[in-house]
Amino acid sequence: MEWVFAHMEDPDFNEPLPAAAAAPAAAAAAPAATAGGQAQDPEKISMLTAMGFETDAAEAALLATSGNVERAGDWLFSHMDDLAAAVAAVKGGAAAADGPPGSSTGARPAVTDGSGDFQLLGIISHMGSNTACGHYVAHVKKGGRWVIFNDEKVAASEHPPLSLGYMYVYRRVKDSKQ
Repeated sequence: MEWVFAHMEDPDFNEPLPAAAAAPAAAAAAPAATAGGQAQDPEKISMLTAMGFETDAAEAALLATSGNVERAGDWLFSHMDDLAAAVAAVKGGAAAADGPPGSSTGARPAVTDGSGDFQLLGIISHMGSNTACGHYVAHVKKGGRWVIFNDEKVAASEHPPLSLGYMYVYRRVKDSKQ
């Protein structure tokens, strides 16, 4: 949140993120976040530690996400329940990948907690010309229909702004095998 307030007046603050095609060029310009003790981008480490994470956790998150700082932040927050174990798993996997011939290949373990299928339940979006004015509303899917919650007003939402959400809420779809 501190970053939002610090950059609210930036001229490109409300602009969409650059296209995915621009990402490889940016990645080539930055030092790689790789295994084997190679240097990681100190600016990315600084961004993540400014959010309150330890340097070791920031390095592991960047390693797990191929140096993508946005995904690394998401990785850190999604592993908050047992961050120390997640960091150890990533760092241990990196060490195994650099080990002697015949050692572990560094392949990721199979997912055992169900399918990766999710259903969109709702979105939070912003109504207003910029983040300094306006307010947030929720669009929730209830009974197969979208409903907008705008303060005390609740109404059917014919065309919810699914591509303009600030936050998306999902529910895991149960596996038929479970």
